[in-house]
Amino acid sequence: MKIATWNVNGIRAREVQVCEWLARDAPDIVCLQELKAEPSQIPERCKLEHYHAYWHGHKGYSGVSLHIRKGLFGSEPAFSHPDFDMETRIVQAQFGN
Repeated sequence: MKIATWNVNGIRAREVQVCEWLARDAPDIVCLQELKAEPSQIPERCKLEHYHAYWHGHKGYSGVSLHIRKGLFGSEPAFSHPDFDMETRIVQAQFGN
């Protein structure tokens, strides 16, 4: 299993690099930090169809995402973040019980 993490320092500024890296290295699980974008601002080409993904961010500040390759655990994850995460810095996923 390949797990990767990257502080992208702005997903819109790193769109090309993120997409090229994901296509080339195809990690099973990807964690991105410092998106600096709301979910509606995520570039469409970064929303890859072979990953379950959860984008959690604010415009211009912090933000994280979690991407899990479809079929990796046999079911779709239940993504969430704790209520106290006012700065969009945490994403968690649960599979089954």
